[in-house]
Amino acid sequence: MHPQRMKEIEMQLLSIFILGAFLGGCAAMRMDNPRVSILVDLDPASADRTVIVESITADKDGRLYLPDRVSGNIFRVDPKAPKPVVVARLEPREIKGKKVAANGAGIAFNAQGDLFVASAPFGEVLRVRAADIDPKKPGVGQTFAGGVQGANGIAFDKQGNLYISGGRSGIVYKVGPGGGAAEVAVKIEPHTRTLPHGKAEQANVANGIAFDTKGMLYVADTARGAVWKVELGAGGKAGKPALLAQSPLLEGADGLAFDADSRLWVTPNERNALVTVTPDGRVREVAKNGSAGPLEFPSAIVFVGNTGYISNYDTPRRDNLDADRKTALDGIGASIAQIAP
Repeated sequence: MHPQRMKEIEMQLLSIFILGAFLGGCAAMRMDNPRVSILVDLDPASADRTVIVESITADKDGRLYLPDRVSGNIFRVDPKAPKPVVVARLEPREIKGKKVAANGAGIAFNAQGDLFVASAPFGEVLRVRAADIDPKKPGVGQTFAGGVQGANGIAFDKQGNLYISGGRSGIVYKVGPGGGAAEVAVKIEPHTRTLPHGKAEQANVANGIAFDTKGMLYVADTARGAVWKVELGAGGKAGKPALLAQSPLLEGADGLAFDADSRLWVTPNERNALVTVTPDGRVREVAKNGSAGPLEFPSAIVFVGNTGYISNYDTPRRDNLDADRKTALDGIGASIAQIAP
């Protein structure tokens, strides 16, 4: 080949290499510095917790679902046209002579498209059948699993087993694909942390839970400001919890989820922040703000493609408190925030 032609080819290859490296670097920078904004205000008329949402999930079509603790409604929100629509309900019950709300917490779909919601007051996980998720005739959640004290976060493994975190008890329960009485699968040791202002304590050691692509279970420890990982062996037998990360940046760790690149994201609620945790336990803060938002006591996160959606629980605590240190009214209240590359 002619030397001049060889030189032209070498220059072309070098240009392609440089361009690839530049674009790859830009992509990495975009994911390391995500934009945080509000997708939708779930109650534009008020910022005073007239709607309370603690968890969020998405269906196979990328639509978002959140249970409202005030009304008992389950909202569906299409990110392309973000208007909340009621598609199901969790009815209150009479317990010991008193009307008790379900207080929907963790929410998730199984492979069949049924929707599941944890209820701590009932000590249950409720199920809404796929056919009953209907804005024209919203279905009502029915008991799927019982004996789940402090039912909070939920997640399905690849075999269709449902895992449920138990909050202060530190227990993570397991129930098979058919439902029924839950059994203890994992136990995180109790711990209590006093918040910086000294007026409140946090004792929730088993909060949000999630599985990675290899089937490893991860548990958010709100009290310690930590994340645990648990290996599940043959038949789903759990090993001893291993501490993945513990950091002041994780204080208030609530929801957690993996993005499309298998990166672990955590919502430290009381810090109004988002952080990532690497496989070797390094914690990096990627977003944080004061009480005006857009993160307002972020409680859970779910990814649809490269975009993450966060439920804002808006509890008046720590960094989400107004200047009067009593309320959380200077933001927009219950809402869905979003992060995008």
